[in-house]
Amino acid sequence: MLDTTLITATAAGIGSLLGATASITTTWITHRNQSKRASAEWRRHEREALYKEFITEASCLAIDALLHSMERPDPIIKLYGVMSRIRLVSEEEVVRHGEACCRRIIEMYGQPNLTTDDLRQVVAADRASELDPLKAFSNACRSELLAFER
Repeated sequence: MLDTTLITATAAGIGSLLGATASITTTWITHRNQSKRASAEWRRHEREALYKEFITEASCLAIDALLHSMERPDPIIKLYGVMSRIRLVSEEEVVRHGEACCRRIIEMYGQPNLTTDDLRQVVAADRASELDPLKAFSNACRSELLAFER
């Protein structure tokens, strides 16, 4: 009789222990997966914010470069600061296109200024994309963010 009681008590204890272990393991795995997803989502939002900041700054500078000459390098400093932060978190293709965009804007500052009529003619001739130093960068960012979601 003692053996049956001991065996029953031991089986109940082992069953409770296994049930608790399974519950703890399931909770840990779920929490770990949620943490990974939250971290990936945060990184994606960080990249999006950097890309938006770069695009905003580069757009303003590109228009300024079409209409003015660069007298001092001050306007470019913020753009290179954002570009440096992008280098920390982005894939090589995005970095390469971002650096090319920066170079193109500096080149644009060295070209003759366009008048308002010149700009209208470029747009009317459907050649505005020739003046857009951001197109390849934007496409690379979109590709990276889409790949990040998968």
